[in-house]
Amino acid sequence: MLAGVCGGLGAYFSVDSTWIRLAFIFLLPFTYFLPALVYIILVFSLPEKRNIQETDFNKRKRGTKAAKKYY
Repeated sequence: MLAGVCGGLGAYFSVDSTWIRLAFIFLLPFTYFLPALVYIILVFSLPEKRNIQETDFNKRKRGTKAAKKYY
């Protein structure tokens, strides 16, 4: 949806996020829009996903600075 909550839940439970999104949309009218409140709470309580490639790149970049050799 907006903040990636359904995608994050899908990755955590190893389920396609499409099924979680469909369940969310299907349950909205039958539960008096309670999933919308839960979604807003999860937006602020779930941690952000970090980019592993960017982190590895920054580590390698720092490590090569001190290893320069001049011939």
